[in-house]
Amino acid sequence: MDDGMGLDEMVSFTTLANARWRAVMERLGMREDAVGFAHPALPPGHPLRPHCLYRLPRKAWQAAGA
Repeated sequence: MDDGMGLDEMVSFTTLANARWRAVMERLGMREDAVGFAHPALPPGHPLRPHCLYRLPRKAWQAAGA
């Protein structure tokens, strides 16, 4: 299936504290990347600064028929 945009993967990110959105990404078949990151727009020590990255490779969404 062609995504029409030539993407190799889809990515999404959220704060570590956002359990609901993380659950949505997992239900969509996305998997958490091993490396998180600190959001650059938030100051050090801000509770929402730690973020996680989720990925869905092309093969995974093609296999799901999306």
